[in-house]
Order: sequence, then structure tokens, then C-alpha cells
Amino acid sequence: MSWTEITYRVIFSFIVLLIMARLMGKEHMTQLTFFDYVTGITVGSLAAAVVTDTSLEMIKGIYALILWSILNIIIEFVILKFDKSRLLITGKPSILIKRGEIDKKALAKCRFNADELNMMLRNKDIFDITEVDYAILETSGKLTVLKKQKFDPITKKDMPIPVKQNRNLPVQIINNGKIIESVMTEFNLDIDWVYSEAKRLGYKNIKDIFYAGINCDGQFFIVPLFNEKKYKQ
Repeated sequence: MSWTEITYRVIFSFIVLLIMARLMGKEHMTQLTFFDYVTGITVGSLAAAVVTDTSLEMIKGIYALILWSILNIIIEFVILKFDKSRLLITGKPSILIKRGEIDKKALAKCRFNADELNMMLRNKDIFDITEVDYAILETSGKLTVLKKQKFDPITKKDMPIPVKQNRNLPVQIINNGKIIESVMTEFNLDIDWVYSEAKRLGYKNIKDIFYAGINCDGQFFIVPLFNEKKYKQ
């Protein structure tokens, strides 16, 4: 392989990678799922093959690189539009600790043991597992922790404020203008109640709601869709 061939292979691969990276969107490294991680490795391997493998025609290598990136974009679009596909492709978070109690079945399903759980808690500056109310293993492999109220940074155990022993985990009911039917069934929620709560907060159409749910205190809350016309005026 001549220096000239190496040069144009690198330049074309770089340009294609740059374009594909822009098209595939922005996502923080800590938010990557296992599927995203594998996709990144594959795209990198294909780009390396285009640059270094003389037996691979550059046009075919570029085609493979573009095709893989397009498939990834299609998958991301499907996940965005169809909630059920998200569970199939990326899975769902696992609750390892619920209301202060370790779920052994969830640990086993995630192939975790107590030592690994404690290690991840220590990374969150938690050295006493009894401080944890909820611990959720996200699809990215990151552990999200909700402490018991009395162990919050500004502790309430030394203040004359009554502390609830058990808080409910926040529940998402509406996502991008659509009611999540599986959540409604799981938590035995009435769709008429959702509509009445939305109207009470000034929303006649569910499609105008970007995100809605029930917070830890059992209150219904809404995050509206971004109104682009409003900000152009």
C-alpha cells in the first residue's frame, strides 16, 4: 500500500466517521447501553479495516461502514417511536434494592453478588447499605441510588420534621404524548384519572405532554412539549 493510498483511505474514513457520528446523535459515554458499546466497537473496527486492510476495496469498506451506521440510526428511531421495542432492544432497568430490601432474584438475574453491589454503592460514597431506599441498575450499567430520607445530604433525623418511612418510586405515565399502557396496568391506574389530572393542570390534549408521572409523594406532575413557535415570536 502506497503512502498516497494510505492518505486517501484515512481521509475518506475520517470524513465518513465524522458524518455518521453527527447523524447518530449526541449521547454521553455514561449513558451508552451495551448495544451502543458494541456498535461503537464495530464501527471503529470497520473504519480501521478500511484504512489498513489492502485486500478490502475501499468503496466496499465505506459502504459497510455507512450501512452499519444507517442500521443503527433506524434502530434508534424505532426505539424512540415504539416503547415496546425499547424493552426488546435495550432492556429495562433492574431494581436491586427496593424500599431498603435487597432483591436477591434481581441480583441473580443481573449476575451480581453482594460484593459487587457494595462496590458500586461505595462509588456513590455510600458505605452503609442500610442508608439505601432504592438502588436501580440502569441499562447503561450505571447504578442509580435513592437514599432514605433521613440520610439525605441535609438530614431530617435531627430536625423537627416528620419523616415518611416509605416513599414510592416515581412512575412515568406519559412519554412523548403517549400513555404507557404497560405502566397503567402494572400500577392499576385509571386512564380517566390521568385525563382528569391533565385537565386539572391545564392540558386538554395528552399529545401536548412530553413527560408526566407520579412523584415520590404521590403527586401527578407534567413536563410539556417544547413549543418552538412560542420562542420564535
